[in-house]
Amino acid sequence: MIIFWMFLGALIASSFWFVYIKFQAAGKMSVVRWILTSISILWGAFTLAWIVSSIGEGEMQAAGMGLLIFGAIFLVLVIVTARLNSLIPSKKKANKVEAA
Repeated sequence: MIIFWMFLGALIASSFWFVYIKFQAAGKMSVVRWILTSISILWGAFTLAWIVSSIGEGEMQAAGMGLLIFGAIFLVLVIVTARLNSLIPSKKKANKVEAA
């Protein structure tokens, strides 16, 4: 279990590092975007920690429900964050590009 927690810490640190290198260096991240990205990363880490610790304790139903509830919230956060950071082009922008 200790190896998992070390892996989770490294995953969180590398996620923040990736976001910094990919977006902050280009000057695209505002404070609001950083906050939303941080919440998304930490929520994903919480979801992963919940699932692994529940499985480690032998509570498969708790792991499944955690994946269902926390995982769904995580997906919503990731989609909102990606839209805000312009990782996924909106349909209006995509139509403008096709028309031009």
